[in-house]
Amino acid sequence: MFTEIVAVGTKHGIQVYDLRRGTRLAQGAGVSVEGRQGFCLTDTWVAAVNEKKPVCHVYMLNRGDTGAKLVFPFPEEILCLHAIDGGKYLAAGAKSGRVLIWATASGRLLRAWDAHYGAVTSLASSEGVLLSGGDDAAVHVWALSQALDQAALGDSAVTPIVSLTEHTMAITALHVAQSGLLSGRGRVYTASRDHTCKQWRLRVEHDGEKYTGKAELLATLLYPAAVNDIAVDRSETRVFAATAAGIYQTNLYAYKKASSADMQGDGAELVALGGSSDAVFSENHIQYPSAEASVVAISLSYDGSLLVSAAQPGAVRIWDTASRQCMRTISDKQLGTGVTQLCTRLAPPQLGGPKASVSVGLHRPEVISEQAIAPKLTSISFAPLQRLAQEGGARTTTAFEATVKARLVDSAEDMASFDAMLNVEAPYGQTARADAWLLDSLRPSTGSGEKQIADVLQQMELLQRHHARTRRLNDELYQGAVTEWLSSRQKN
Repeated sequence: MFTEIVAVGTKHGIQVYDLRRGTRLAQGAGVSVEGRQGFCLTDTWVAAVNEKKPVCHVYMLNRGDTGAKLVFPFPEEILCLHAIDGGKYLAAGAKSGRVLIWATASGRLLRAWDAHYGAVTSLASSEGVLLSGGDDAAVHVWALSQALDQAALGDSAVTPIVSLTEHTMAITALHVAQSGLLSGRGRVYTASRDHTCKQWRLRVEHDGEKYTGKAELLATLLYPAAVNDIAVDRSETRVFAATAAGIYQTNLYAYKKASSADMQGDGAELVALGGSSDAVFSENHIQYPSAEASVVAISLSYDGSLLVSAAQPGAVRIWDTASRQCMRTISDKQLGTGVTQLCTRLAPPQLGGPKASVSVGLHRPEVISEQAIAPKLTSISFAPLQRLAQEGGARTTTAFEATVKARLVDSAEDMASFDAMLNVEAPYGQTARADAWLLDSLRPSTGSGEKQIADVLQQMELLQRHHARTRRLNDELYQGAVTEWLSSRQKN
């Protein structure tokens, strides 16, 4: 049997447990996770946003490690994170309504654009397509290759290829099929505080120049309370909803009884729920006997046999989906402050997951009773994320830019090129010209005493501005030196 893990986001950090045994495997301390997507998980790292301040904490997914590998600021207040393509890209939804995407290996900010009128609350992706949901009750579908193509877009804004606007309140959760979007077989599930979960058929097409999308509403599942989270099995036959009134399971396929035939007899026909935009189902739900009234997060195991639920305050339960019985309750003092997010996935090798093996012909690797644990990770492909994007092909001046760090090299040629840059490029060119004008203004002046007092006051104001610019430049030089030293230390 393969090994699975469940990551739990709490006010005191991130806890990683064995799904079937309930034992703790790893944890990330020092971060307070808020929201349903406050952290994202890959095979090698965990990235989380701190609810108290816009700071990102990155942890290596190892046994026994608790401290963050990287800590750096976000450009603005972030509410949700999502790893794209196994962690090659990191998408973030901001409180301002923007969506930001970075390349994790280099830390480069690839694109940031205004996506929603309200805060971005949920993100999902599949086959090069990104979905975002927000407080404006809308779900937008973006083609990543189109959104990240700076040369093709130019100064024009990023536009969604299709929008889903049938909800009336804020979006709380999204689920998208891992395949089938480009062939027209993909299904998208959207949950909202308007007590509904909607099923869509989404088709994404490419005509050679741009992407276009079509969305068709198949069914609306109506629940007795606001939907906080949803989970859909891989065969897309069951939908699980975490609501303020408990856990509900909805079977998307049922046997239609024929005349004088049993429910599953020869005359029964298997049909799907819905099929039209006005199909609403409110009585086809099966409720779980949960001890807690309000369930904030749920997640399914890989094969759909186990369901993990989290309620306030801090009760994490594992359910058998066939019998709807609670199999285990994870009791940990770290969960007492409240659980905000759940995430299940196959365990990586360093946490007891299977290792990749190659078989040729009839040869097969021997089956062992216990999977050997791989050694700990020593490095991850994750760099501090940029706070500003590149515009017009030129790199912007931030605390991590090489143009500022060039002055740290002690050579006459580099000093000369740095001074030339100050006289040409903005904003440092403006600083140099202002300094020259300041020196000229400090020369002795003639006239009345009132004019001399006014000149002195003006010179003091200019000196204060000059002092502020000098301090800002000094801070950038210092941060550049620290970044360079940390990079050389990690390489060694």
